Amino acid sequence: MMMAGIGITVVNRYRLVSGRQAFLTATTALVRRVQRDGHRGVLDYRFFCTEGSEEGQAVVRYRDAEAWVGHHDLAMGWPEMAALRAAAELEEITFFGPISDAMRVWIDAMGLAGKVRHQGEAVAGFCR
Repeated sequence: MMMAGIGITVVNRYRLVSGRQAFLTATTALVRRVQRDGHRGVLDYRFFCTEGSEEGQAVVRYRDAEAWVGHHDLAMGWPEMAALRAAAELEEITFFGPISDAMRVWIDAMGLAGKVRHQGEAVAGFCR
């Protein structure tokens, strides 16, 4: 069963470098900014961090590859994104769905290729 049109889901894993509270503060501000001013192709934007953990995660769902690139082109210059990068180090990026050539160029330009795991495109399932 083909899964065309389901979009791209990304799970980012972060190592907290400034503690849980700094991560919570940074992600709360970033979520507000993305919701207000971000790319319209960002469909879900959620962060997670368990009490006592030294790790945080983001689960983000994008409409398509253009939305992923557009979001990063837009948000990487924001002070809210800089605050997240100061609070947590991105350790791994897991993609569920297609990775376009434009995404690969962006990933390579940012030096993130070694942190990427690609789970491929969905082979079965549905989205309501």
